[in-house]
Amino acid sequence: MSESTTDAPPASAGTATPAVTARVGAGFISLYALAYFGIWLAVLAPAVVTLQLKVLRLYPDDATSVIGVVSGVGALFALIGNPWAGKLSDRCMSRFGMRRPFILGGMVGGTLGTAVIVYAPNMGMLIVGCSLVQLSYNTALAGIVAVVPDQVPEDQRGKFSGLLGLCQFLALGVAAYVVDLVAGNMTLMFGVPALFGLLAVVPLLVVLRDRVRTEKPSTPYGVKEFLASFWVNPVAQPSYAWAWLSRFLLVLGWATLMTYQAFLLIDRFGYTPDDVGGQVGVVLSVMVVGILAGSGGGGWLSDKLGRRKLFVGLAGVIAAIGLPTVAVAHSMTLLLAGVAVVGLGIGVHMSVDLALVLDVLPDKTNVARDLGVFNIANALPQSVAPAIAPVFLAFGAGQNYTALFLAAAGFAVLGALAVRPVRGAR
Repeated sequence: MSESTTDAPPASAGTATPAVTARVGAGFISLYALAYFGIWLAVLAPAVVTLQLKVLRLYPDDATSVIGVVSGVGALFALIGNPWAGKLSDRCMSRFGMRRPFILGGMVGGTLGTAVIVYAPNMGMLIVGCSLVQLSYNTALAGIVAVVPDQVPEDQRGKFSGLLGLCQFLALGVAAYVVDLVAGNMTLMFGVPALFGLLAVVPLLVVLRDRVRTEKPSTPYGVKEFLASFWVNPVAQPSYAWAWLSRFLLVLGWATLMTYQAFLLIDRFGYTPDDVGGQVGVVLSVMVVGILAGSGGGGWLSDKLGRRKLFVGLAGVIAAIGLPTVAVAHSMTLLLAGVAVVGLGIGVHMSVDLALVLDVLPDKTNVARDLGVFNIANALPQSVAPAIAPVFLAFGAGQNYTALFLAAAGFAVLGALAVRPVRGAR
């Protein structure tokens, strides 16, 4: 069968997501990858680099506490945004499609939120801007992730998952490069990734043959429906629940490193807030190399072997090597070696994670909702990591980053073990 650049003509949607049989071609994949990369560049630049520098500029003596509050509150809005927008997307009857309005609207809102962060004079406005950014960009993510089951057949989803994992973490390296390139100019450090993300989704939205819902939802959208946007019964859907827990714990390990890497470089290696941005760029670039190595063949091999859980377990084992190395590193050489191994684990995990999720989705009539609930496992660790980090940092004298990153390794290993009870995927 020849590959098409897009999927079949736009389907009317009344109940379940129609089975997809037409393979997607290079044109569609390229535009989707560009859009997905752009969204994650806009999300990750403030999350792992620029927000830390902004906080250090406003609160140099209390930065670790402030970043915990700001990123924690923002992540709660991410938790709300993804499943809420996913549910609305499944119910959307816009003539422009079910997913397109949420992708575009989310990117516009995220850009506005970024502007609030840039000019925020205090923690209160930082929280407002960060909350708007997280709510908006997670709305866009809910829309774009739902395009996969709408458009991509099952036998391409492993490779697709690997590509998306690569795009997500390639955005890390590019974010660090952009920050280093425009170091000192807070407007450009925040603005360039946000503007690029907004522009990157436009080509996909132009060509996307989005599903159009023609039947009105059978139930009204009220408080009960809103609360249901955040819940899938773990007793009725145990495989989905175990897969959710696995992702949450693994991402909690990665999120701990991402949130506190700049502070580690300042406290342990003597960098200043003015020059730490460039060094964060070096660290993230090394991580991206590891991610490329892990994700490059992971999705392909997963499809070839028909295995998903094996690779999630492997990612946890790799984390058990990389994160402890970071924990004990007192030289940049050892730190970078540990970060490269962590990147390898991230790459292996992300290369199959989405494919595993799609294998265990419980309800074909609420695909975007269920993906949104699942993506809470991506957003919630961003809130949990800064909330629990002070417990580990307080061990002993000073800031105990060794205890913090050893705990992160433990979370990742538990995440690998949690995938074992999953049924419906090998």
